[in-house]
Amino acid sequence: MRVVVADDHTLVRQSVAKAARAEPGIEVVGEVADGPAVLQAVESLAPDLVVMDIAMPGLDGLAVAQKLRDDHPDLDVLFLSMHDDDPSLQRAVALSAKGFVSKSASIDELLEALRAVHEGRSYLSSDVATRVGELAAGRSASGDLGLTVREREILELLTAGRRPGDIAGELFLSLKTVKNHLTSIYHKLDVQTGAQAVAEAYRRGLVRRT
Repeated sequence: MRVVVADDHTLVRQSVAKAARAEPGIEVVGEVADGPAVLQAVESLAPDLVVMDIAMPGLDGLAVAQKLRDDHPDLDVLFLSMHDDDPSLQRAVALSAKGFVSKSASIDELLEALRAVHEGRSYLSSDVATRVGELAAGRSASGDLGLTVREREILELLTAGRRPGDIAGELFLSLKTVKNHLTSIYHKLDVQTGAQAVAEAYRRGLVRRT
């Protein structure tokens, strides 16, 4: 199994890569530090699995996973992240990620996740699995108001202060497409402006304050 490891923290990235290299049958073919570099690595190195963080410069892991799912549907993604809030978990599940391991997990658990993916199985950390089950059962307090994965990506970028043109560039979409998504978001949140959408997103817990 050919693996690319993506994390903007050098120590974490190198530690994950070192652990993966020690596992029989796994070859780490690349280490990268940001979202756009993941996409480049996939094109040039043809990995079977990308192990990546959610919070990365340039393009976050969830947005990268969305593009990889569209362009490389056979490529597996394993998230290794501290961002295990409900919205992130919901998006990860919606993107059909092969697994989700919290950064608070041990190296042994990471290796267990890698072995599971290598054998064609999925893997969720025990605490993450419990919460994913609760979300699937509809016990999340926030509710997603029917927002699509793409709408969530755009809403999160909007709350991070991005303008529509910036969002279009980061997600490789046309400005018209972004504006259409924003119109849908405003309708679902029952607001009229971007500022109101940001305030409502925070009030409902749809995004996390950083």
